[in-house]
Amino acid sequence: MHQRLSLQNIIGMGFMVFAMFLGAGNLIFPPMAGQLAGVEVWQAAAGFLLTGVGLPLLGIIVIAKVGGGFNEITRELPRSLVVFIGSIIFIIIGPVYAVPRTGMVAYEIGFSPFIDSNDAISRFGYSVVFFGLSWYLSLYPGKLLEYIGKIITPALIVLLAVLGSAPFFQTSEQILSPPTESYADNAFIRGFLEGYMTMDALAALMFGIVIVTNLKSHGITSSSSLFRHSVITGLIAASGLALVYLSLFNLGATSHEIAPNPENGAQILSSYVHVLFGSTGSILLAAVVTLACLTTAIGCITAASEYFSELTNAVSYKTLVGIISSTCVIFATLGLNQIIELFIPVLLILYPVCIALIFLGLIRTLLPNPKLTYRMTLVIAFLLSLVDAAKNIQHPVMDLLLTPFQLLPGHDANLSWALPSLICVLITILLGKIYPTALNESQS
Repeated sequence: MHQRLSLQNIIGMGFMVFAMFLGAGNLIFPPMAGQLAGVEVWQAAAGFLLTGVGLPLLGIIVIAKVGGGFNEITRELPRSLVVFIGSIIFIIIGPVYAVPRTGMVAYEIGFSPFIDSNDAISRFGYSVVFFGLSWYLSLYPGKLLEYIGKIITPALIVLLAVLGSAPFFQTSEQILSPPTESYADNAFIRGFLEGYMTMDALAALMFGIVIVTNLKSHGITSSSSLFRHSVITGLIAASGLALVYLSLFNLGATSHEIAPNPENGAQILSSYVHVLFGSTGSILLAAVVTLACLTTAIGCITAASEYFSELTNAVSYKTLVGIISSTCVIFATLGLNQIIELFIPVLLILYPVCIALIFLGLIRTLLPNPKLTYRMTLVIAFLLSLVDAAKNIQHPVMDLLLTPFQLLPGHDANLSWALPSLICVLITILLGKIYPTALNESQS
């Protein structure tokens, strides 16, 4: 059965996904990278786009291929392990890390500059309002297209267009500075790693189910139609992200005089809009960051609630939305820096596993023994991601244990797992072809 969504709804879906991906962190990383890259800005931007845009798009495509859920892309693994991995990912990226972080970034950039005190009481009050609104807009996932795609996102795009055009309002000549040491040797690789750290690949595994849920609520039910519309939606979102990133890279590259020696991209944005637009610019930036954070929070809460409601019939979707939103308020009161520092090691472990899942999903039909390839590759990615995470432990014994792993390519960039995982894929494909009788397509 050939099913089709109207052009207006397709664009609305694309805007919805674009807004869910575009969190505050995505607004902050490109300006900082652009300033540090200097004359090498476009090489850095090209690398950033590969991992900051390309990888999330692949994640959406993989989720669409298997039917729109995390459990489907992990069906080659034991059921108990699938539930464990999925639960950890959705808990970390949902109520205890990513969503509370969105609230606190919105607080730090969009609210804190306009108040006299920045303390636990004001954070708590802001969190109650922010996550209360997120809770309300997440209650009816089928309505996300109207809430975000047709209402919030157009406003966000207008604000981003004004912000992205800021460099063209400068009257002085824009002279790019030499790249800093970290970008001088290979700006492309450095930008690639910066995009990797946006962690949007994790979000792609979550948002796929949101896309499929919204498509089904609009009458798209056949697998072929779901896949086609998901890919189109992903392409629209990816195009929007790419345009935003390129404009913010350009903004950062031309910001040396306006924001010299900034500590982060937020300072660049704040200085830029204040110098060019005055107090109106500060309000503009607050609006952009708040809307970006809100849409990301809604997407994450919806995805996590959908996952856990499918996992168990004991708790309803609406109840889970309430539980997750309340949990976000609790964790948000810790403050932004504490939230980030607390979960960095966990993210260093989760991200390689998720990247491996995305690429295995893309080539699954080419694998002679998917079960063997999935299980061996994910084990390698997981174990070596533990090595990358353990580097943060400052202890002589740990330094001694990790010494042999320093020989692995990408060790210094937290990519120790990449090459061994690829080799594992190739070896298991070869084994599957040599020993075809070992094929076992039954699911665990």
